[in-house]
Amino acid sequence: MSNDILIPNNIESSEKLVHYLFTKHFKRKIISSEISDLNNREILMPNKGGVSLQRTRYCNENKCKEFASMIPDRVYCGFLLFSKQDFENVKSNYIKYSRPDFEAILKHTPLNENFEYLPNNSKVFVNSPGNPAHSDLIYLNPAQINEEKPNTAIRSFTRKFLQFCTLLIDKNLESNDYEGILFENCN
Repeated sequence: MSNDILIPNNIESSEKLVHYLFTKHFKRKIISSEISDLNNREILMPNKGGVSLQRTRYCNENKCKEFASMIPDRVYCGFLLFSKQDFENVKSNYIKYSRPDFEAILKHTPLNENFEYLPNNSKVFVNSPGNPAHSDLIYLNPAQINEEKPNTAIRSFTRKFLQFCTLLIDKNLESNDYEGILFENCN
C-alpha cells in the first residue's frame, strides 16, 4: 500500500471495516471464533459518541493491531470484520421489519496525532499522523420502544448485524504482528 494514498471521506459500499475485539467482548472472557460467544451487552456499543472502526482498505492488520494494543485497560484479541454493504442491508431490513425510526451511519472520522477528531471533510492520507483510517458507527436514533433504554435498542440491532460479521482471532497476542486470517481473505 502506497503511503501517499488519499483516504476519501465517503466509505464505499464494497469497503470492509473492522472493530477491535477485546476479551471483554466475549462471554466469561473466553476467546472463541464463534459469533455466539460474543457478549452482546458489550460488542458494538457506543463510546464517546460512536463505535470505533478502521477502514481496512487504508489500514492493514498490523497497523490495526498496533492501534488496538494502545487502548488502555483493554486486552486485545482480534477483530470483528464486516462490509459497509452488509451493514446497510441489515439496517434497511431492521428499519423495514423492526424499528422504522432506527438511524445509524458509518462515518469516516480520522484522528490526529493526539487521537482527537479532525474537522469534518479533512484531507488525510494513509501516511498522515494519527489514525487517518479511523471511522465510527454512529447510532443517530436507536429507536427505543416505550420506556426501553438506548443500549437495549442498540443491542437489538447488533444481534441481527453480528450474523453478517466475521470474527478474526489473532493467534499470537504476544507478537507485534497480527497472525490470523487476513482481511482481504474474508468475504
